Amino acid sequence: MKESIIKKIRSLPPLPKTIDEFERAYNDPNVSLEKIADILEKDPMIVANILKRVNSPYYGLRKEITDLSHAISLLGLSEVKGVVLQNSIKKLLNIDMEPYGVSAEEFANISHLQSHLMYRWYRKVDSRKLKILSLASLLQEMGKIVIADEIIKDDLVYPFRSEIETTDDIASVENSFVGTTTAEVTAEMFDYWGFDKFFVESIRYSDNFKDANEEVYEYSRALNIVKTAIPVNKPFKESSINKAINIAKSENMDTDFLIDAIESLKNT
Repeated sequence: MKESIIKKIRSLPPLPKTIDEFERAYNDPNVSLEKIADILEKDPMIVANILKRVNSPYYGLRKEITDLSHAISLLGLSEVKGVVLQNSIKKLLNIDMEPYGVSAEEFANISHLQSHLMYRWYRKVDSRKLKILSLASLLQEMGKIVIADEIIKDDLVYPFRSEIETTDDIASVENSFVGTTTAEVTAEMFDYWGFDKFFVESIRYSDNFKDANEEVYEYSRALNIVKTAIPVNKPFKESSINKAINIAKSENMDTDFLIDAIESLKNT
């Protein structure tokens, strides 16, 4: 990993106090939704993003949800945590995704799509693993923000974007330009912020899950398949979907649930 990227990660400011308060409440098995709502209401942007999320077409609700506690109960704490973290990270980092050929809003939408695909897929495979997988799939691409900033700083936007637009292996292009990949950068970011080692390592090996230890192997593999199906440069393209399904097949996984999840999300 380039020294400049390591320095950039090490110079990141700490996550806001709201995150610490939320994390303590999140880990309290007796916490009430009202207590969670009280913590999050201190940040109007977080509230706005949670309500935007729950009222999105992905949930197909007939009535608009305007009450934060109700929104939290519908989304679940794991998904709310993802929205809270994503919102906080956006505040800390300058987001310019031009090197990847997408806007900041499109980039956020792709992260949400990956998370939705993971949920629709793994709730039928092993729902117990979703507490980690839903959050990791939402946040696993955050390292692209740091890589994009490095590409812009080095004045390499045009050659980098030219390769990204056509590649079927984004990690390889990233590695050739900055000596690292999104998975490694994201893992380093969350390790720096003191996140659970299991969560960090699941993301770290999501590009090369065959190198992961037995404990995180399935998690890293699932993350890899989801971001292969919905990559930032070719989300839901036939070639991306086929590649994801072929990875699952090569791992002797039952692909029916994966295919169903992809089709239902595409229809949504």
